[in-house]
Amino acid sequence: MRKQTKLVAVASAAALLAIGGAMTSFAAQGWVEEDGTWYFYDKDGNRVEDQWKKSGDNWFWLDSEEGGAMATDKLIEDDDKTYYVDANGVMVTNTWVKVVNEDQDEEDDPAEYHYYYMQANGKAYKGSGDKVNKKTIDGKQYAFDEDGIMLYGWVDADGTMVNDEDGWADATYYFGSWEDGSMKTGWQKITVTDTSEDKDDEYDYWFNFKSNGKKRVQLNNGVEDKDATWKNNGKYYHFDERGVMVYQWYPTENTTSNLHSASNWSYFNSPEDGAKVVKGWFKVVGPNEDTSFKELDTESFASVDGVRNEDARWYYNDGREEGLVAGKIKKIKGKYYGFRPDDGEKGGAMLKGLCVLEMDGEKIVKVIEEDMDSDDLDNFMDGVDAGNYSADTYLYYFGDADAADADGNMKTGNVTVNLSGDTFQFKFRNNGGSESRGRGVTGVEKGDYIYKYGKKIKADTEDKYILVHATGDINSTSAVTVDDYDGSEVRALLGLSRGQSNADDKGMTNVLYGFGTASQGWYLVNTSGKIQTGTKTGVKDGDDWYWYMYKDNIIMYTDSKDLNDGKVNGNTGYGNLKSNWNNKDITSAGIAAYLD
Repeated sequence: MRKQTKLVAVASAAALLAIGGAMTSFAAQGWVEEDGTWYFYDKDGNRVEDQWKKSGDNWFWLDSEEGGAMATDKLIEDDDKTYYVDANGVMVTNTWVKVVNEDQDEEDDPAEYHYYYMQANGKAYKGSGDKVNKKTIDGKQYAFDEDGIMLYGWVDADGTMVNDEDGWADATYYFGSWEDGSMKTGWQKITVTDTSEDKDDEYDYWFNFKSNGKKRVQLNNGVEDKDATWKNNGKYYHFDERGVMVYQWYPTENTTSNLHSASNWSYFNSPEDGAKVVKGWFKVVGPNEDTSFKELDTESFASVDGVRNEDARWYYNDGREEGLVAGKIKKIKGKYYGFRPDDGEKGGAMLKGLCVLEMDGEKIVKVIEEDMDSDDLDNFMDGVDAGNYSADTYLYYFGDADAADADGNMKTGNVTVNLSGDTFQFKFRNNGGSESRGRGVTGVEKGDYIYKYGKKIKADTEDKYILVHATGDINSTSAVTVDDYDGSEVRALLGLSRGQSNADDKGMTNVLYGFGTASQGWYLVNTSGKIQTGTKTGVKDGDDWYWYMYKDNIIMYTDSKDLNDGKVNGNTGYGNLKSNWNNKDITSAGIAAYLD
């Protein structure tokens, strides 16, 4: 059955034919011009309708809707085949034709015109309706639906256009705008409406289409398609399950795995680049435990809780199987760096500043504190004294996090650290490999200074002197302890001998003695941290008490510098402490005898 569809032709690419010069008028048969319109009569004198008739080298259609008049500027449907006749009525071949889209819909079919391609036989090229049938025209590939209409925009694998708001996410091909329609391959930057999660706006995303026109995509069951991560010119790119080129952080492992693990994340540079960082340093805002893998652009990253106020941090990819380095101290180009473990927020980020780390060899088990200030340091030391940390907890210093030239490499040896305007001296181990280098030392250094977790022990300006008990030196492989006491803490110590004198208002009243010697781990330290030696005749601390030393032995701690008290409790046989001190003949036993 022959069928005609009436549309308004806007343009014709066929060569114009002056029909009057190509046709011959007959009285009762063949072509006849009547009032400027051409008809064709059969041998019985009847007008021919819904048939093609040839004149010269051209074919013409006799239109039944117009009483057999020759059709012009019109699509012709004949036995499920579609043709087009131009303004002169000539069937066009080997050319594009566009006609007004009378069903134009801004959402589903916004095209102002529909395009057809008429082949050498004049028939419009048509698709099968169950897949994308492509035709190469002038070096480009196009696809058409069952009616011969050129497809455009996003197209499913079955040849259906999906130009609604969300259709692009599941589409397979992209054929450009309705004015273009050529199949796209390679890199394409396409504006799409993204309504996923917190988004509801238009975004410019990068896609990549293979030579067959199919977009590179990660399968939505969480398993990567072989083209989801794609190597091109030595660089790696990744595409999500919608085909969008990912950038910044992206979990390139199975999406059902632990997204809090740094080993499951890769970094793919900027929205305009997207190349995976496969080796070396890069500085970015890190992923957060609340960060969805779809939140890829800078705006959305900045809005995620926990990331909004986070400064960009340094990460390192070693370019080998390890990938993003996390949870270890690693030597890189002769320097050592620490990287956070998979802690759910900043996994893999380079550590900075003064840090408290729980270690297992070179592995970082836990970051207890990072980029500490002076209050953090005080709290940590209080926690050490309270026994709150395991034996595998250490202080490290990875440089001044606020310095303009801060590079995060581990500092060793004697280091001055500024924390919140306060200056501290530290000593960090400078030998060994990643398993021990950089740890703050604990113990006595050559009888000069004492360190605790790397911090030099010294008296505050207000205290002037403090008492320190330390077992072992800084190179000891056995258990080493360091405890320091200010004046009030000394007076509360258990185990010291205590005495009282009935001195006058100038003499001493309270005496503490029996401290033990330096060989037993007892030291007196001043405000520079220097261990005191030699004879100390009543040096006053911040509580107006006095220390007495002879060589490296602490003799006593008393509330008066005046030792002239010759008679105590009626005992006149021993003499006074001053004379005995001057003769360097004073011991704990002597003090005890004096006080008895």
